Amino acid sequence: MKKSLIVLLIAIVAISSVFATGQKEKAKTSEITYVTLGDTGINLLKQCAAEFEAETGVKVNIESWAYSDAYQKILTAAAGNNMPDAMYGFSSWTVQFKEAGYTVSPETYVSKSLLEDFSAAAKDVCSVDGTLWALPSYMSVRSVLINKKSLDASGVSEPKTWEEMLAIAPKLSGNGVTNYAYSLVAGHPKNTLDTFLPILWAYGSDVLSQDQKTVAFNTEAGVAALQMFVDLAKYSVPDFGEASINETQANFTSQNAAAYIHNGQGLADLKKRGLDYSWAKILQPIAGPSGDAYSYGVMDVDLMFATGNEDITGKFLEKWHQSKYMGEVINAAGWVPNQSSFVADIPAFSDVSNELVSPFVKMEPQARFKPSITCWEEIQKIMADSITKAVYGEMSAKAAFAKAEIECNEVLAVQ
Repeated sequence: MKKSLIVLLIAIVAISSVFATGQKEKAKTSEITYVTLGDTGINLLKQCAAEFEAETGVKVNIESWAYSDAYQKILTAAAGNNMPDAMYGFSSWTVQFKEAGYTVSPETYVSKSLLEDFSAAAKDVCSVDGTLWALPSYMSVRSVLINKKSLDASGVSEPKTWEEMLAIAPKLSGNGVTNYAYSLVAGHPKNTLDTFLPILWAYGSDVLSQDQKTVAFNTEAGVAALQMFVDLAKYSVPDFGEASINETQANFTSQNAAAYIHNGQGLADLKKRGLDYSWAKILQPIAGPSGDAYSYGVMDVDLMFATGNEDITGKFLEKWHQSKYMGEVINAAGWVPNQSSFVADIPAFSDVSNELVSPFVKMEPQARFKPSITCWEEIQKIMADSITKAVYGEMSAKAAFAKAEIECNEVLAVQ
């Protein structure tokens, strides 16, 4: 009996020792990794990381991945059990990564004061069943930006509808100010949808049905929206098959194209370099045939991964989400602040004369977002392929969306 008791006690001590060692190792985490995309905020991230290391002794490795590679790289990292501790990503990944078990809810690891600092709209986009599964980071509201000098040279008024935009397109092309009327993307999945969805919504159509079990874009209204996109492409810079969103932006800021859909990022860059941007105007959302008009909302997020370093990662993210760090990145880029402390601490955000922010803040209530579903990347790619084929004349708008509907519904059926 005594021998059995001794054996049992030894086992308990051994298990306790292993547990304690694990806890000690976790507490002794000396490095974590944060991934940004496209060098976004890279300098301020490094400053934040240096200050954090001085305070905690924990080194934060800052990595930057290309936007186009990020989704596949995180899947590869997950397969190899080599995830970063946190990264800048997109809200459309939230549900998929949660369901896959990659991420943890940040609610446990950041302060209540930070959670309460976010706007209700920002938290709603990042929540699943009432629980926050990502921290809101960069909120971008997008609409049509247009060249006022090109409008004046063409003798036309600002378009209020997409039909008007198409009607004035021939005059905006080669008028001595701009060479093309429009700059758009067709080919890259994410960026193609970025420029197409505001038109789809304005025409009274949508990507998914209300229950998200089937697609909803293959309707008379949806096909009409795609036809509008195809018609605008005739007056667009002809690089849309290869251009990234940055090149599309450059077409506008260099005054090669008279209009495009984006945020104030390109204008903020001109301002930063001391260049003139007074010729640009940010239009309120352009309407479809029934008067529907929506801005395009993009909610970028900070994702926390289940690496065992959640406690210290949460503390770093808490520091990063301060006005002097993330707030300044948002301010420099021309994005919309989604934390009340940013508005209070940074005068530019509450300045109604700030033409790089105020128009986007005004249209935030009209913002709509991409759906967050586990198969979004597949749906997005199928839609972008169909849009691209229509733009290049390989298929009619009707045939392209009919084919895309079948393929998308097949994907949705197995989710």
